[in-house]
Formats: sequence, structure tokens, C-alpha cells
Amino acid sequence: MRRHLTVSVALWLLGAAALAGCGISDPYTAKQPATTSASAPVTTVTDADPAPERGGTIPAAARAAQTRVAADAAQQTPQAALERYARVYVNWTADRVAGIQRELATLSTGQARAQALQAAASYTRDQTLTQSNVANSGHLVAITSSVTTAGQWVLVTSEQTSGTGDYAGLPPTLHVIYAQVTRTPSGWVVSEWAPQN
Repeated sequence: MRRHLTVSVALWLLGAAALAGCGISDPYTAKQPATTSASAPVTTVTDADPAPERGGTIPAAARAAQTRVAADAAQQTPQAALERYARVYVNWTADRVAGIQRELATLSTGQARAQALQAAASYTRDQTLTQSNVANSGHLVAITSSVTTAGQWVLVTSEQTSGTGDYAGLPPTLHVIYAQVTRTPSGWVVSEWAPQN
């Protein structure tokens, strides 16, 4: 058995050495020589990024815009920030869902903001919601800090989705959401929002 293992390791090392000799390399650590003609400019991967973002940096103004929240968004306590966000999150109609998501973006920062902005963009293209007159209403049932994950909150909402077609006659359901908040100079805002069902 030991001889078989030694032979296997030796073959693997030979294979790795052969691949290294074939010119395969990490394109992010070494520049590859480029062949060009006089009429075709050379473009490297780093040249494709906008100048202010080269090297993985985000300009200070763009970074500040990502963390800026509406003047009245921050709340005095983490629970108040989560309660406000949940109230807006669960109550919407098909014709207002994109606007609701944009409102959620103004009430949040970080992952929660990015998620709300992405949802706003995708809902503008979702004809199923408007054709089926979908609406959602609900309320927060419970909110507590997680006993297993520091900084995480657990929310439970009771929601009723209505509409026509596939959305007709749906029963009320409970939903679990994991969330986090961030303290800003003016108070607490939601920074992560992760519905579980």
C-alpha cells in the first residue's frame, strides 16, 4: 500500500511539473507577452477597469455614497431600525414594489442597500407581478438578537400575499429573516437583510 501511495505522489508531482513547463501560468500574477500588429493597440486586463478603480480601490466619493443614508433613516435603537425596515419590506403592491425597494435602499447601507437596489431594478422588468395584481401585507411578529451569532438579529413576520392566478387564495405565512444593523453618526440603520423563506 505504501509503495502504491509513493508511486501516486510521484506521478502527481511529474504531472504538475509537466503542466508548469507548458506555459500555463496565473494571468493575475505575471504579464504574458503580447503579440501585436502595428494597427492593434494592446489592452491588458487592468486597462479595462476605470482608472479610479484600478488596483481594487473605490474612489472616496463613491465609497461615501455607498454608506450615505437618508436624513431620517437612522433610528435610536437597533430594534427600531429593524422594525421600520420590516414594516416597509412586507407591505407592497405590484405597481409600487420597485419604489418600495428604492425606499428600502434609502433606509439601509451595505448588503441590504445593494440587495434592495438590485430588487428594484429586477422588479421593473417583472410583468408577472403587475399582470396578477400581486400585493403583500404583513406585520412583524417577533424580533430578537441571535443567541448563536453575535451582531445578528432574527425577525419573524406574518405575511399575506394576494392576487390573481397563482397568487389567488394563498394562506398567510410566517417568514424568518436574519438581519444586522450598523451604527451611524445619526443612529442605527439596517446593513444586512437575509430572508430565509
